[in-house]
Amino acid sequence: MIVDARELGQDQIIRTDICIIGAGPGGITLARELAKSGSDVVVLESGGKRFDRDAHELDKGTSKDPAAHGPLEDYRRRRLGGSTTAWGGRCVPFDAIDFEPREYVPHSGWPVDRSELDPYYERAHDYADLGAYSYAARDSLPTAKAPMIPGLDAPELSTESIYRFSPPTNFGAKYERHMAESTSVRVFLHATCQEVVTNPEGTLVERVLVTAPPSRKLTVIARRFVLAGGGLEVTRLLLLSNAVHKSGIGNEHDLLGRFYMCHVTHRVDVSLGDRGLIWDYERTADGVYCQRTLAVTERGQRELGLLNHRARVEHPEIANPDHLSGVLSATYLAKSILMRQAANPLLSDKVNVLSKGVTTQEVVRPLSHVKNVVTDFGRVLAFSRRWVTQRILAERKLPSLVMSSATQVYTLRIDAEQVPNEDSRITLGHERDANGARRLLVDWRHTAYDAESLQKTSELIDRALRASGVGTASWAPPERLQATGGHHIGTTRMASDPKRGVVDQNCQVHGVDNLFVASSSIFPTCSYANPTLTILAFALRLADHLRRT
Repeated sequence: MIVDARELGQDQIIRTDICIIGAGPGGITLARELAKSGSDVVVLESGGKRFDRDAHELDKGTSKDPAAHGPLEDYRRRRLGGSTTAWGGRCVPFDAIDFEPREYVPHSGWPVDRSELDPYYERAHDYADLGAYSYAARDSLPTAKAPMIPGLDAPELSTESIYRFSPPTNFGAKYERHMAESTSVRVFLHATCQEVVTNPEGTLVERVLVTAPPSRKLTVIARRFVLAGGGLEVTRLLLLSNAVHKSGIGNEHDLLGRFYMCHVTHRVDVSLGDRGLIWDYERTADGVYCQRTLAVTERGQRELGLLNHRARVEHPEIANPDHLSGVLSATYLAKSILMRQAANPLLSDKVNVLSKGVTTQEVVRPLSHVKNVVTDFGRVLAFSRRWVTQRILAERKLPSLVMSSATQVYTLRIDAEQVPNEDSRITLGHERDANGARRLLVDWRHTAYDAESLQKTSELIDRALRASGVGTASWAPPERLQATGGHHIGTTRMASDPKRGVVDQNCQVHGVDNLFVASSSIFPTCSYANPTLTILAFALRLADHLRRT
C-alpha cells in the first residue's frame, strides 16, 4: 500500500512491526525482504513519487568550504527511489583489502570481511539488474583475451577487473507496483521524520515523530526502527534526536558525524601511440554493460603503502576543442546552446553540467568546435545513431559518452578512497528548514596523504607504461582535492567497540536495542567504489539479521 501522508487526519498513530525511514535503494530492498517473512512494515519517505521543490529544499545545508564540497542538496533526491532516480548505475563491490586493518591507513578495519558480504552482493545483483556476480574480465567477457592495454607488464598493476552498470535501475519505478499491491508493506509519502524518541533510559526507541505538509503531525510506533535515509540525513536525524541523548543518539563517545568521507579523483592523460586501448564499453555474456579498469593490486597497495584506487577511461574535457573530436564538439555545442532550457533551476550549475551537460557559460572557441564537427562528420553521424539506439531508446542504456581518440591520447579518471579523518565531520548548523529542524553544517576535510597517494599512483602508471614500452602518462599534481558529490560515507561508522564506532557489526546503534542503520554512513573506510551496491548488500544482510532475531 502507498499512502500520501498529506491526506491523513491530524495526530494519527501508526503501529507496525518494523519502521524504515527512507525509501531509497536500501530502504526499499529492506522492506521487500522483510515483507517476505510476514513482518508488517511501514516505510516513511519524505518526498513523493516525483521531484518535489519543497522536499528538495529540506536537503539544503552549509559547507564550510564550498569550493571543496558542493551544495548538500545537489546529489540527493527525496522521493520514492531516492538517489536511484538520478544515478548512473556504476557498480562494483568493495575489495577484500578495504575491510582489513592497514597499518598505513589510520582507523581502518571493519568488523566484517568481504567473504561474509559476497552472498549478499550476489543477491543485490538481482535488485539492481546487474547480471552475474562476476567482476573478472576473463569470466565475464567473451573478448577477455584482449588486454585493456596491450603490452602492459607491471606486477603492481592489474587490468583484470571491470565495472558493471545497472540499466540504471530506478528503484522507485521498478518496485512501486509491488509496494502498492503489498498487504504487508505500507509506504507513507511526504512523511518527514523529525525526531527519534527513546525511553527515559535511552536504550530503546519507542516512536518516531513525523510531519506531513502543511502541518500534520503523525506518530509511528514500532518494535524496531531502521534509518535508511542516506549518509547525511541519517546522521542529521540522530543529532536532532537529543531529548534523552543530549548530543544525539549514538553519540556517547563523540563519534556521530565524524570520519566523514566522500571520494577523491584525479585525471591522467595517457599517450599510447598506435598500441591500442580498450576504451569502449563492452557487453558481458549476459548483456550487461561493463567497463575495463586499471587498478593497483592489493599486494602493490601494501608494499607501496597506497590507498585503494581504480582508473577507467573517460572522455577528455569536451569544452576544449583541442581533442579534435567532432562527436565531443557536437555534444558540447548541443548541450551548451540548444539544451539550456533543460537546466533545473533548483540545482547548481555544477550538477546541471554533470547530469544534463548544460552550461550557462559562454561557449569556448565555437569556431574550433564547428571545424571539428565538419571534419569529423562521418563519426558524428555514426555515433548519433548509436546514441539513439543504445541510449535513448534502449531499456539498458549505454552508460555515457566514450569514443576513440583522434590524437591517441586518452584520459584515465582515477577514483580513490580517503583516509578516515576524525576532524572531517558534519554537525548541526544554526539555519533551520521549513519544518523548523536545524540544517547540517559540513566540514569535509582530506589529509595530505590522500593527495600523496594519488600522486604516487599516477607516477606508478607512468613508470609502468614507460617500462613496458607502450606509452607515457602526463598529469598535473593533485593539489586541491574536491569531494565527489553523492558519496556520503562514514558518519555512523561500524565497529565492535562503541568507543570506536556508532553501530555494531549488525548495523545496530550501540546501546539502543531496536535501532539500526542501513546507509553508507556505516562504512568505516570508503574504498574507491560507488557505495550503492554495498548499501544493498548490507540492507540484505540486515534483513536476514532482523528475521533471525
